[in-house]
Amino acid sequence: MTPAPIAVALDAPDLETAARWAGMVTPHVSTVKVGLELYLRYGPEVIASVRGASGVQIFLDLKLHDIPNTVAGAARAVARLKPAILTVHAAGGPAMIRVAVEELPGTRI
Repeated sequence: MTPAPIAVALDAPDLETAARWAGMVTPHVSTVKVGLELYLRYGPEVIASVRGASGVQIFLDLKLHDIPNTVAGAARAVARLKPAILTVHAAGGPAMIRVAVEELPGTRI
């Protein structure tokens, strides 16, 4: 069975709950979303915990917004996590968005 093209938000209060929810939904959906609060609380380890062995795609909802150079550095920092989707705040302007796209060519920005 092919997972549905649906992203489930893992807006959980802690890492254990997020990982449990991910385990429950990953057989059925293609993507799980990790938001800013969960990522800041647990760092990159949250991605490994929710991805597990399933290989589910990660939607990293960080809403990056800063000068282009800083966003480029942040994009490089999360590149090793291989997010399928990364959010940047459009109010940062075209140059900021462009550098995020350039740093993560395999990721939807």
